[in-house]
Amino acid sequence: MFQAAKEFQIGRPQILAGLMLLGFLAQCLWVATHRKFSDLEYRYIASGLSRQAGQEYRANSPLTGWVAAAPVHAVRMAKAVAPASMRPALAIPRPWLIRLPFVLFGLWLGGALWWVARRLFDNFGGYVALALYCSSPAMVMISSNVGPEIILAWSSFGLIYTAIGVAHTLYAPPRKWAPRIVILGLAIGFALSAALWSFTLVLPAAAFMFYLAPGRRRSVVVVLLGACLVGAMVAAFFYGQAGSMAAGPITWLRPQLGQEFLKSLPFMLADRYPLFAMFLAALAVYGCWPRARYFGNTAPLITAFVSVLLFALVLAGNIWVATLGLSFAFVFIGGIAADLLETPGRVSLLAILIATLLFRVVHGIKILASWIGPNHL
Repeated sequence: MFQAAKEFQIGRPQILAGLMLLGFLAQCLWVATHRKFSDLEYRYIASGLSRQAGQEYRANSPLTGWVAAAPVHAVRMAKAVAPASMRPALAIPRPWLIRLPFVLFGLWLGGALWWVARRLFDNFGGYVALALYCSSPAMVMISSNVGPEIILAWSSFGLIYTAIGVAHTLYAPPRKWAPRIVILGLAIGFALSAALWSFTLVLPAAAFMFYLAPGRRRSVVVVLLGACLVGAMVAAFFYGQAGSMAAGPITWLRPQLGQEFLKSLPFMLADRYPLFAMFLAALAVYGCWPRARYFGNTAPLITAFVSVLLFALVLAGNIWVATLGLSFAFVFIGGIAADLLETPGRVSLLAILIATLLFRVVHGIKILASWIGPNHL
C-alpha cells in the first residue's frame, strides 16, 4: 500500500475498485464510439452551441447543453492552432469525444458510490455496490449518451450523501461549516442546472439532516439556507449562459399524477430482471431481519424510490427517470449483502453473488450490443 495524498491510500481495495471502473469505462467508450447520435442528442448539443432565446432543450437542461458543447468548443480551439495538415481530421468531432464528458460523469459517480458504500458497509459492501454499478447496462447507456440523466444521477447522489455527511458534522464549530455549505450548495446547483425540478430533492436531503442532528436543527436550517443560496447562484450562472429561460423551465414545474407515476415503481427493471430479483431478495431480508433495518440501509432505499417518483411527476423533461434511483438501489443491495456476509452462510452467499454478477456482465454486454444499433433512448 502507498499513500497518494494526505488522507488517501492506495491498496488492494482501491486497485480492485479501479479495475472495476476500468471495465465500466471500456463499456462506455465502446458504446459511445459505435452508437449513432439520436435526434435528442443533436438537440442537446445544438442547445449548448446556440444562444438564441427560448429553445426548449436549453431551457430545460442548460448544464446538459453546456457539457455537450464543451468538446466541440475544445476541438474548434485545437483546430485554430493545429497545423494545416491536421485540420481536416479535426473538422468533425468523433462521437466518443462529444460523449466523453458524460462518460467522465459516469466514472465519477461510480467512484463516489464505491467510496460511500465502503465507508458505510466496509469493503464487501463497497465491492457489491460498485460491481452492480459497473455491470449495469442502464448506467452505461446514460453515461455514453448526451443527456441529463447521468448528471442528475451524479448530482442527486452527491446531494443526498453530502447532506448526510454535513449533518454528522454539525456539532463542529460554526467556522468549519463554510466548506460543507459550499460543497452541498454545488451539488444543489448542478442538480438544478441539469433539471429545475431537482429542487424537490432538497426535501429528502433536509429530512435526513433533521433526523441525524436532532439537537442542532437550527444549524441545519442555517446550513441549508446557505447551501441553497450557493446552489441558486450556480444555477443562475448556467441558465444565464444558456440565454433566456423563456417558458421551458416553467412547463417543467407542472406535476401530473398519472400512469407514468405508477409505472415508475418497478424502476429496477431498467436493468432487466437480474437486478429486479436481487432487489426483491434484499428487500425481503430488510423486512424480515431487524439487524438490517438501520439508517445506512434505510436511507438509500427511501431515496431510490423518492428520487424516481418525484421525477415521474413531470413528463416534459424527456428523462429516463428509472435510472435516477439505480445508484441508491445498488448501495442498498450492497448494504444488505454486507450484513449477510457476516452470517454463517457467507460462503454460499458469496458464490451466489459472484455467479449473479458474472451473469449480469454477460447479459449487460448483450443488451448494449443490441442498443448500439437502433436509437431508442
